[in-house]
Amino acid sequence: MCGIAGLAGADAVRHQLTVAAMGLAQHHRGPDGTRHLTSADGRAVLSMNTLLIVDTAADPGPYLDPAGGIVLTFNGEIYNYRQVAAAWGIVLEPGETDAHLVLRAWAKLGPGCLASLDGMFALAAYDPREGRLFLARDRLGEKPLYWRLDDGRLAFASEVTTLTGYGTAPLVVRPEMLSIETPTGADTPFQGIQLLPPAGLLAFDVATGSKRRAWPSTAWPGSSRPTTPPARARSSPSSPPTGTATSGLCRSLRASSSSSSPPSTCPS
Repeated sequence: MCGIAGLAGADAVRHQLTVAAMGLAQHHRGPDGTRHLTSADGRAVLSMNTLLIVDTAADPGPYLDPAGGIVLTFNGEIYNYRQVAAAWGIVLEPGETDAHLVLRAWAKLGPGCLASLDGMFALAAYDPREGRLFLARDRLGEKPLYWRLDDGRLAFASEVTTLTGYGTAPLVVRPEMLSIETPTGADTPFQGIQLLPPAGLLAFDVATGSKRRAWPSTAWPGSSRPTTPPARARSSPSSPPTGTATSGLCRSLRASSSSSSPPSTCPS
């Protein structure tokens, strides 16, 4: 696993040491190094704890697109990144992997590129051309991403305790915690800290301090994107094999549904 953290706001550059401390609080998530990067306009500082899996010789994050100034911090893996790169004409140099594909695709399409990515991920991308920080999470929410808004600055991290160290966050005992011993939905046990939901996209305007959230039902936001190969065709060396447990389950369900008698809910 990797870890991401950071903040965005009009005076973010003044809080580089704070972001560095947030990254160090999650250093166990990135044995291949922890770094932070400040955007050229000084309105975003992003940190990343890197664990190299796809290519152990790859460059660690955060990542910068020199042409557009976009800064990306990324946790996860894109299984079909080679196919997407080929379909979109994105050249990946030696030492560049799925995170670099996301960076270049974001430079072209913004959040619209997310619809073609097959993988598990949580990411933050700051685009100085728009003056907005974007937080995004994979469709199933396999990778965690927490955020909070204080004094016109938005802070985020892979671990909720990283954000409790960023500022005051009183413990809140929510009703569901008394019944099922865990919070549900976007709420956390800490006041002011929320969990970005699966397939969630949050856009934060650093100039106005306003935020916009979206939970698309069938696709990610972004109406125009290049055609890519089917997302199920995974090509990453570290991706899990397909056609094993899941396909066996599907065959079992199909067999059950075709039976004249309804299947038993629980084994006897």
